[in-house]
Amino acid sequence: MAEAKKVDMSFWDHLRELINRLRIIIYALIISTIVVMVVPVSFDLSSFFSANPFYLTITSYVIINFQERFLPPDAQLLPLSPTAPLEVYMFISVILGVVLSMPVISYELYKFLNPALYKRERKAVAQFVAAFAGLFIFGFALGYFYIVPLTMRMLFLFANLLHLPPLYDFTEFFSLIGLSLFLCGLIFTFPTYIVLLVKVGILETNRLTKNRKYLYGGILILIAFLDPDPGLVTEALVFVPVIILMEASILIAKRIEKAREAN
Repeated sequence: MAEAKKVDMSFWDHLRELINRLRIIIYALIISTIVVMVVPVSFDLSSFFSANPFYLTITSYVIINFQERFLPPDAQLLPLSPTAPLEVYMFISVILGVVLSMPVISYELYKFLNPALYKRERKAVAQFVAAFAGLFIFGFALGYFYIVPLTMRMLFLFANLLHLPPLYDFTEFFSLIGLSLFLCGLIFTFPTYIVLLVKVGILETNRLTKNRKYLYGGILILIAFLDPDPGLVTEALVFVPVIILMEASILIAKRIEKAREAN
């Protein structure tokens, strides 16, 4: 019944439904961003009215944590414009807002597609949403603990080899860190697309295995294109885990095809 009702919807009904879903996504993103901007890490506000009338918010805590984790002890960040601290604060807040609202984004996209799908397709999309969110968090965490720290160490090492002073632009530093972490999370979601396309019958695993070298070459080019770091350090650190996940997704997709043929 749900399928028939959705099929009878006009183009404007579909457009209106999409706009409503996007509105919820935007609201979730705005609320999440405001939360990380204003909610204190600690509710002990005894020093709020001291000489510095600001408290430690989630965003400011993350900014301080990024400096302690990714910046060498002898390096120094310089805000080259009066608006640089505010720009960084807003940028990191939006990144955190996207990460926090990712479950809502995935759910709303699933709800938009759900009525137009058959029962088996709905199950596939639900699994896709769960896998997408899980792999995004996994990639973001891997980037935070391993990929980005190693990348930054290599970049700072080259600066030391050239005897450059350890002075860096405040805005550029956090743009590199924020984008690198976000892209780590996004890149690690690629295997979910493979499994979903095979599950709904759009893609076949034999084509993937025959054209594996082109697939991996395209992934490497895409990583290099999306990566804000112009070197090859991050590409190498991201490429290997992505290949492992891709191979695992191909094995899962083959099992799906066998089960479909058996039925």
